[in-house]
Amino acid sequence: MRAAISLAGGNEVCFSCTVNDEGIITAARPVARGDISSVLALPGFAQRGEMLVHNHPSGVLQPSGPDLEIAVRVHGDGIGFGIIDNAASDLYVVVEVPREQPIIEINPDDVADLLGPDGPIAAALGRYEDRPSQREMARRVSKLYSRGGIGLIEAGTGVGKSLGYLVPALRWAAANGERTIVSTATITLQEQLVGKDLPFLAEALSDQPVRFALLKGWRNYLCLQRLEQARTAGASLFDTGAAAELDALASWADKTRDGSTADLLVAPRTDVWDEVAAEPDLCTRLRCPYFEKCFVFSARKLAAQADIVVVNHHLLMADVAVRRASGNWGESAVLPAYTRLVIDEGHHLDDAASSHLGQTVTRRGVQRLFARLDRNGKGLLHSLERKLVAADDLLSVASLDLVRARLVPSAATARELGMRLFDILDEWMHARSEQQVRLTPAFDDEPVWRAGLSASLDDVLREIELLSEGLVMVRERLETDERRAEELAPLLNEIRGVTRRLGNAADGMRMTLRPGKDADKLVRWIEARTDSRRRQSDNTAEEGDRLDRNVALASVPLDMAPLLREDLFRRLETCVVTSATLAVGEAFDFVSRRLGLDQEDVEPVTASLPSPFDYATQAILAIPTDFPAPNEDARVHFRRTVQAAADLVGVSGGGVFLLFTSHRDVREAAQAMRALGMESQHPLLVHGEDTRDALLRRFREHGDAVLIGTASFWEGVDVPGPALSLVIIDKLPFASPGDPVMAAKLDALRAKGLHPFPHYQLPAAIIALKQGVGRLLRGQDDKGGIMLCDPRILSKSYGKTVLESLPPVPQSPDLETFCQFLKSLPIVPS
Repeated sequence: MRAAISLAGGNEVCFSCTVNDEGIITAARPVARGDISSVLALPGFAQRGEMLVHNHPSGVLQPSGPDLEIAVRVHGDGIGFGIIDNAASDLYVVVEVPREQPIIEINPDDVADLLGPDGPIAAALGRYEDRPSQREMARRVSKLYSRGGIGLIEAGTGVGKSLGYLVPALRWAAANGERTIVSTATITLQEQLVGKDLPFLAEALSDQPVRFALLKGWRNYLCLQRLEQARTAGASLFDTGAAAELDALASWADKTRDGSTADLLVAPRTDVWDEVAAEPDLCTRLRCPYFEKCFVFSARKLAAQADIVVVNHHLLMADVAVRRASGNWGESAVLPAYTRLVIDEGHHLDDAASSHLGQTVTRRGVQRLFARLDRNGKGLLHSLERKLVAADDLLSVASLDLVRARLVPSAATARELGMRLFDILDEWMHARSEQQVRLTPAFDDEPVWRAGLSASLDDVLREIELLSEGLVMVRERLETDERRAEELAPLLNEIRGVTRRLGNAADGMRMTLRPGKDADKLVRWIEARTDSRRRQSDNTAEEGDRLDRNVALASVPLDMAPLLREDLFRRLETCVVTSATLAVGEAFDFVSRRLGLDQEDVEPVTASLPSPFDYATQAILAIPTDFPAPNEDARVHFRRTVQAAADLVGVSGGGVFLLFTSHRDVREAAQAMRALGMESQHPLLVHGEDTRDALLRRFREHGDAVLIGTASFWEGVDVPGPALSLVIIDKLPFASPGDPVMAAKLDALRAKGLHPFPHYQLPAAIIALKQGVGRLLRGQDDKGGIMLCDPRILSKSYGKTVLESLPPVPQSPDLETFCQFLKSLPIVPS
């Protein structure tokens, strides 16, 4: 320890230490230099049962304020904290290595009372609404913390579920020093939690500290070192126009709150962000000159000190994947160590897990990847070439020859072979007149293999392997000289990252096209989507402005339930899965099967908590009986839906969501509404014609607008008050059986002898429909109507299950009664 402190010039060094029963340090390893708080950003800085020790160069061993804060935080993770002098002769123990402590249970009724009319939260609110279901949720969540276990809690619209789980989580942290990870599906909910709910609780719960943090994936953050490198490289990396964007990013970096893309007013070009985004495999961590200012590690530091860490489902699954691969279930990984987890918007978890653990390789992505190496005399290889030309030592000369004679030609060949592979697939898709094709075992017998696909796949995989081997060779050769390795470290790190991505691209091609024994565990498909955007920075100027079909190869695991059960739920002490839409009728079987919670040893407790809204007086439901069923005459059904919507807009005075299940219907409905003169009477806002946030902002501002939307407007949208008074849904949102993932799931059910419709298609549609219906009422003073333009709800035997799953909205006996209710609603002041 003395030697490490001396090598650091007598400055602060942090050690992870083993301490014996007599309080003597028996082993120590340095883990960080500089500010003690920086160590908290590092994954695995200390293990449970160790002591974190750092020196005070002044020789004064009294803990500072930051020392005490860190001591409290690490103590909760089972780590002690101490201070030594520079001679390492005196140890001041701030907190001992914690021995196993009994759990301090939190009283469910006491926690619920915090949310009651006489509690501190009511006192802090300007306008308090009594929510008995919220208090009941807090009781149930508190029991799950104290007793352990998994809970599936459906909290109807208006329950206020976020406070229903945040308050128990914070009380648990205060009592036991354990953090909770809160995972969400949408940015909207993340922003609500960290921008509204948690700051409010920090004020309302004044008897305890409320520490929280938002943590995002690495690529969401700017890397200051990569930004400096990109600005220095300039023309050697980019085509024209990038310099101004890099300068703008540098200026923004001096002012930004957190260095994440969410704080950018204007997003930079994709190729520019690719060169400046933080990447875990490119990070030099403590050796980086910008480590103290690093946005990623600043966020990780805050997360390590927080009682509540808010993430999204993809980052949660990234953490699970790393822990699964490394066997690290108890220490920091992508996320800080945790055994208490809340999964909000839990109906999306298995889809997010499937998406994250799957692989996608696109023509445009492969183009960008090879462009990072070599693009018209620019790119990483040419940056490395210039560095080597400037040196005259034998190592540099030999490496330069390798770059020129092998790597540059190999990159060009691999790119050409990759584009040839995608061209063959594009031509095959075009001949089939399909944009999306699921790959089944029958694909192995397609003539396209004999027509060149087999040889093309072999060629590109072999060339990528040769290119990767060459990149590894030149990097390892240069790293044998410590001085050169230090000088070229940023560039060599970039090459290491590209090598990994080449491997991922090859794995993705192989997994989709030639999966071998894993074929039955995967859903595989090819897509070819038309995009009118110009190709930028992909060395394809000769393509001009033609419409570009971006071909994609995709594969995802077929069944996520076993992984979620084994590698997530069984590792936790407490897990709360919540959403406004988890149950079908009163049963949680569907979501339990999807999440792997249908086994006895992980069987969850369930609860369906009713909305506080008085649906009998606040809302009305209409289901036309004179419409044709959408599966019988789709075009007539569509025309009747649009005409009914136009008529009802006139009755309601606007404030309408018109929700469809396909983008094509959205476009055609907008065209029809414009032909009917709708835009001359009400603002017409159309999904795809502006960003989602911009459309919602304009909808709220106008108060009498008509918004036509699809998937992303069915949920995660909050428009309280009279600005939204009518929600029209075109039909039951059954997923297309042509969707590759859906088709594979249905085939798997048939193979088990199960009927796909009641086991999957209907429950999934009901969950989606409940989300769409939930857009209408967002507060206890809201009122409005819902029209479901699908007569199958009344004519089919499954309609009873659909209606029983929806909120208890009274059904209008006729259209006249429905219109009278709409006319009685307050008009939004202009």
